[in-house]
Amino acid sequence: MSASGREHDSAALARFELFLLAAIATVLVTRAYLAASGYPQIGGGTLHIAHVLWGGLLMAVALAALALTEGSRARLVSSLIGGIGFGLFVDEIGKFVTSDVNYFFRPAIAMIYVVFVLFWLVARVAISRAGLPDTRRVAIGADAVTDLALGHLDGIRRRHVLAVLDGVRDARYVDVAASLRSALLARQVPTSTVETRFSHLRGDVARRTDRVLGHRVVRRIVVALFVIQALVAVASVAIAMLAENEGVVDDLSDLLVQVSSAVSGALALLGVWFLWRGPYLRALRVLRVSIIVSLLVTQVFLFAQEQLGALAGFGLSVVMLGCLQVAIRSEEEQLLEPPT
Repeated sequence: MSASGREHDSAALARFELFLLAAIATVLVTRAYLAASGYPQIGGGTLHIAHVLWGGLLMAVALAALALTEGSRARLVSSLIGGIGFGLFVDEIGKFVTSDVNYFFRPAIAMIYVVFVLFWLVARVAISRAGLPDTRRVAIGADAVTDLALGHLDGIRRRHVLAVLDGVRDARYVDVAASLRSALLARQVPTSTVETRFSHLRGDVARRTDRVLGHRVVRRIVVALFVIQALVAVASVAIAMLAENEGVVDDLSDLLVQVSSAVSGALALLGVWFLWRGPYLRALRVLRVSIIVSLLVTQVFLFAQEQLGALAGFGLSVVMLGCLQVAIRSEEEQLLEPPT
């Protein structure tokens, strides 16, 4: 059961996360490589084989793999290949929104960032809203039986799928779910597969990340950062209001950065106030909203202004959000525990 109280397809979420991480990593690696190598051109002379073509080819390979093969392993590999292809494709967005085909179009990084954020938001909402109705539970069970026949099903996923099938309540699907359970239990599963190693790796990373982000020292540092953010936002607004120089705000993006920073800072100030006055869970949720405002609004315009120079602030915001997510999940789990 999720923290929100609603189950979702964790395997679908894992595949999407792999796709998105592969795309983001591809953009960063591609830009770093091109800058380090002096932006070489494949083809030479009048020919220029842009990497958007390689991206399209990889996305086509991912789609073909899904069409020609069966099982969850094909979906996992296709998510990786498709993510790399999409990263190569979206990296050249500047060329396709400018009349002079300008790869170095300054807002391009911000546009790429918006694309990734929208992808993440839409996928998370879609997976969360879809939940796990009985029809979906049966479909997940049938996919697991396919993987078992192919030798791709590991013990971790089998236990998860069996738990999913246990949740079937509709009388029309109870017998089907029972048949799928019997099929899954009919034979042994491999003890070491690609899926097993990936599941263990993902679980280890999640546990270690939760342990680090949930550490008391890290939480205190995050609270201190929120206090600093709030004070800086208040000071910036005061300076902007008192300054007589009209050049304080150079353009619309500067204004939007200041406004969104002020909103985020005010929420951070309110969250810090709740930390001292209570309730604690409300404080954490307000601080989370503050970070989300920063990630969804402020960072867009910072990427437009500073290009990849805004990565440091973005990374810090992601770490702070991760700390809050761990703390909120811990508090919500404590509220759900029955009183002793």
